[in-house]
Amino acid sequence: MDTTSSNLSTFKRKVALLIGNQNYCQDEDQLYHTINDVNDIGFVLRTMQFQVDKHHDLCNSEMINAFSDFSKTILDGDLILFYFSGHGCEMNGKNYLLPIDDEFIENDQGIENCVIHSEQILHQWSQQFPSSIIIFILDCCRLSYSYTRRRRGRNVKYESNNSDETKVPKGTYVVFACSQYQIASDGLLTERNGLYAKHLLKHLKKPNRDLRQLFRSVNNGVCIESKQRQKPTRFDGLIDLEPIYLTEKPLNSNEDKRKTKCK
Repeated sequence: MDTTSSNLSTFKRKVALLIGNQNYCQDEDQLYHTINDVNDIGFVLRTMQFQVDKHHDLCNSEMINAFSDFSKTILDGDLILFYFSGHGCEMNGKNYLLPIDDEFIENDQGIENCVIHSEQILHQWSQQFPSSIIIFILDCCRLSYSYTRRRRGRNVKYESNNSDETKVPKGTYVVFACSQYQIASDGLLTERNGLYAKHLLKHLKKPNRDLRQLFRSVNNGVCIESKQRQKPTRFDGLIDLEPIYLTEKPLNSNEDKRKTKCK
């Protein structure tokens, strides 16, 4: 695939893996909107000609199998999108996605054997599918596990002097729903979606928008609604590439004339 072209026809296919973990085994970890988030985003992606693989409430072994099974379906040259909605945490600069069987996680030190290391999946796919564009959208918190457990459900953030030095492989684009050491809001009980998913759904289907522009609009909306308490972060491994559109709509000749007509 020629990754310098913005034309989606250069991608073999558009494929997406969506995981929404909501009904966690620990009562205090229950969420309210993640299944809606995955269902709604999956519906929109299908209208955008994505082949969608969607999962709800996976334990650790099921999450491992979901990644493995999805990986076997990917063709090098696909446009690959992964979206996760659920609990997450960050330890020593590594970001982890929590399965619903979180009762097996006793402390920060024992976490690696019970969770999914998102960067590991990203780098694995990047090496395995070098001609693909890979988009990761991680709609989860970025606190340490122990701190997340103490603060879960509160709209607060933990400040740190450490800088976010996350690096992503070339050909990838990673979006976190919040900044390092922040909580990602699950949204109001009166609403259908979590805060980030709500704004993602507003912009996802808009045609002829470069990937970077799309997520810039999503992130701005989240920052404004949360009054800067939740600041989404993007890491761009597409620096040298031309604009990439998730969906395109050709303009008809009359529209082109109106747009180019001079006074």
